[in-house]
Amino acid sequence: MSVAKATQWFSSSPIISLIVIFFFLTLVASLISPVFFSVENFQNIIRNMAVVGIIAMGMTTVLIAGEVDLSVGSTMAFAAMLGATLVDGGASAPVIAVTLMAGVLVGLVNGVGVAVFRVPSLIMTLGMLAIARAFGNLVSGGQSTYPNNLTGYVFLGRGSWFGIPVAILVFAGVVLISYYVLRISKLGPSLYAVGANPKAAILSGISATKVKLFAFIFSGFCAALAGIIHSARLGQINPSMGQGFELTAIAVAVLGGASLFGGKGTVEGTLTAALIFGVLYNMFNLIGISGHIQLVFVAMIIVIMAYLHGLRERAA
Repeated sequence: MSVAKATQWFSSSPIISLIVIFFFLTLVASLISPVFFSVENFQNIIRNMAVVGIIAMGMTTVLIAGEVDLSVGSTMAFAAMLGATLVDGGASAPVIAVTLMAGVLVGLVNGVGVAVFRVPSLIMTLGMLAIARAFGNLVSGGQSTYPNNLTGYVFLGRGSWFGIPVAILVFAGVVLISYYVLRISKLGPSLYAVGANPKAAILSGISATKVKLFAFIFSGFCAALAGIIHSARLGQINPSMGQGFELTAIAVAVLGGASLFGGKGTVEGTLTAALIFGVLYNMFNLIGISGHIQLVFVAMIIVIMAYLHGLRERAA
């Protein structure tokens, strides 16, 4: 199949294409390792997918608005470390609340920088990547915190409800919120309009500033929420956690149909792409591929999908 035909096939029915890819990878993984179909392994896949998927939902919203958020990994760490300062209090609710508010704060700063002061999102969030990571280390003194005494906190990462991991239920909630925002609410069309053609959107009465502020705040919230689930599962709030998550989140969103040029993306696509990455990472771990090689693979996915989207735009 030629590149042109492959691009046409993928762009004509992206969800179906992604589902086919998912089942193909599942088949390959089951052939590579008999452990793949074990209950324990599927639980690992689902929990890992939840963390990446939550971040990717926020990233999808930002990409649709025509921007990018490179700070999600550092936001995840900073927010979690700020919440960790309250761990000794022994109550889960304040830790969770502070963590989420810290994520929202970082998103707000990013949004103000991009939407109000017109700093390119690539530069703004790249700077925030370093700043948030540095503040996370300052707040924690570079030391990890262990929230094992916080029953409610740990429950979000390790617990189950009627046999379903709580992390998946939280992810499902984020998916539903994202679906409502993009498909049902009045904000959805504005996000797509601003991402596709900002000048035309402004002329039609849409506030690009408010739209982009929301996108970055939601991205920061999702990053902080993912940080809670990730650290709760590990039983450790680490200032170095989240490194490389920004690349994975972008790769998932772009593979799911979001465009790096703005104005495109769906919740369904990102959800299916998150499942694909969950299987891929699990397969890599089962066969012993190092994390460094996995990052190379993620970067290649971004480049390839950007190229395919470029071909589709030129063909349109």
